[in-house]
Amino acid sequence: MLRWCLILVLWLLMALSWAVPAGARQSLPVDTGKVTASLITDHDSVAPGQSFYIALRTELDDHWHTYWRNPGDSGEPVQVDWTLPDGYDAGPIQWPLPRPIATGPIINYGFEGAPIFPVKISVPNTAQPGDVITITADFYYLVCKDVCIPEQGQASLPIEIGEPEIDAQWDTEIKAALDATPKRKGLSGTITKTGESLRLQFNKLPEGDYSGAYFFPYAQGVLGHSEPQNVTIGTDGIEITTKPEYLWEDPTPKSFSGVLTYEVDGSYTGHEVSLAVGQSINIGAVSGGGGSASLGGATLFTAIFGALIGGLILNLMPCVFPIISLKALSLTKSAHAERAEAKRHAWLYTLGVLATFLLLVAVLLALKAAGTSLGWGFQLQSPKVTGVLALLMFVIGLNLLGVFEIGGGLQNTGQGLTQTHDAKGSFFTGALAVIVATPCTAPFMAGAMGYAFAQPALVTFAVFMALGLGFAAPFLLLGYAPKLLTKLPKPGPWMETFKQFLAFPMFATGIWLAWVMGNQAGSTGLSLLLIAALLIGFAIWLWPRGGLGKAIGALAVLGALALPLSLTTAKTASAELKSAAWSPEAVQAALAEGRPVFVDFTADWCVTCKVNERLVIDTAKTKALFQDTDTAFLIADWTNKNDMIAAELEKYGRAGVPLYLVFTPDKDSVRGEVLPQILTYDVIETALRGTN
Repeated sequence: MLRWCLILVLWLLMALSWAVPAGARQSLPVDTGKVTASLITDHDSVAPGQSFYIALRTELDDHWHTYWRNPGDSGEPVQVDWTLPDGYDAGPIQWPLPRPIATGPIINYGFEGAPIFPVKISVPNTAQPGDVITITADFYYLVCKDVCIPEQGQASLPIEIGEPEIDAQWDTEIKAALDATPKRKGLSGTITKTGESLRLQFNKLPEGDYSGAYFFPYAQGVLGHSEPQNVTIGTDGIEITTKPEYLWEDPTPKSFSGVLTYEVDGSYTGHEVSLAVGQSINIGAVSGGGGSASLGGATLFTAIFGALIGGLILNLMPCVFPIISLKALSLTKSAHAERAEAKRHAWLYTLGVLATFLLLVAVLLALKAAGTSLGWGFQLQSPKVTGVLALLMFVIGLNLLGVFEIGGGLQNTGQGLTQTHDAKGSFFTGALAVIVATPCTAPFMAGAMGYAFAQPALVTFAVFMALGLGFAAPFLLLGYAPKLLTKLPKPGPWMETFKQFLAFPMFATGIWLAWVMGNQAGSTGLSLLLIAALLIGFAIWLWPRGGLGKAIGALAVLGALALPLSLTTAKTASAELKSAAWSPEAVQAALAEGRPVFVDFTADWCVTCKVNERLVIDTAKTKALFQDTDTAFLIADWTNKNDMIAAELEKYGRAGVPLYLVFTPDKDSVRGEVLPQILTYDVIETALRGTN
């Protein structure tokens, strides 16, 4: 009897399995904290050469949201990285319709509820029937409510190769998501900046309710995301007025694209729209509305002015002083000679400054276009560069002391480096001054640099050309000011003493660079640098000792250069730094505890950072303030390349350090208050206590 019951149960289970349609292909759900994510597909089996869809399906906790492809004023878009077999290809995310999401005064673009992110997968013709492939997705999203939490996970889905077989459950849901994805449908319009107002006009629109129409640009910088979009409805179209953003500085792009959303029979819908930059169009008789705006932030004029002032101030920074002192020594030598010669050297120095600034900017823009996150002063994030520069300062110092001479004497730094005529030496003195000057971020420069790197390339080059002109201006002025030149002391024995004295600032600069490199590459890297300096000293001693001495000396120099060029970034950091390291989640965790947060974006090669730390931050008074206010002190150390820190700097319109942020629980928890680059105790206290 028991055996027959078991047979009956097995028969019923088999019958049920036959009755249930095949499908419901879904990965195991991944709970990342505030989101439960999984992979779903519209096919359980696919044929060679076929395309099908896999989607990241997310279920968010109530009132939490993730972000669209353009996240708005803050946030990060949902990201999915696919691991596919050879020959398979994944297309872009088919983004759902976004909605404006308010967080205090900030407007973001994103999703709540259970958004689905479909992606088309292409199967190669060479796929073998009968195979079962595995598709893996690594996904990341920033999920926010009152605080923001970055979450990530991984999910995998097996797919059979054979006869196409649609998934009975998920095909319908994925099709619905694709149908709701905004389509182009031939819609177009115009966008015009008139004075301080941005006007978007649309005509020949489908039937619908446009009273709450909203335009979501694909690109950052088109319009103020947190500014109101005021709708005017005409008989032949609609107009939206709002505020422009930084992309409207010359040269202006010819068109912008985005998504226009509206309602049809109470349902939220939208379409892709291309907006031509140009003349207004006729939207017919209007029935209301309109709006006005003002342009905020930096402009091209203020950025250029700030760069000029910043360039002038750079000449006073300690990291630049040794180099420009050498140029001053060179000018003193020629001050009482031909005026034309002084002008020529002043222009060659200026040309060296400008060419090096523009070269660094070109390299930086090219690397950023290739997807590398870098900022100003990027060259000193490489221990190879800091090591070679430290050796260069060591060699220049030895030359100034008279340990060796090249070409009959050092006229200026460039001659010692290149063994060329004095004129070319002026050019390379300017080049070396720029390379050493970039870590010294002067006041007025941060906003101008952040603005410049957010603009088209021509604007970026214009701002940095102004920075270079400001940097070179003092020496250019001396070249054209005979009366000033005659005030300089005449050449004499004192100049040899002064030249030797300048060796010691050079050695000091070399020590600073060696310290930076030691923090980057660790004690092993510092040891290699010292060995390289020993080899260079040995080569200098060998050089005058005949042909064999020159040959061995040349090998020693090559070996010395190979040592710093072999350096790599150290992987470890001190326990103290780790315990106070900055991250977005560390900021939000402290705010959730009701604590204010002070974030120090710094780098060992940033002189301004180190001065602020020594004179203001690392003082008993400031430490007592942090303790009294229960402030979380976080350090974002950019000594070595760090993409997350670079992205955060860019978010605040900065291209380099220092940057000081204060977050307080009673204010916006997403965007911190930016403090001045030149810190004082009173500035920090006012930000933390809210006192005047």
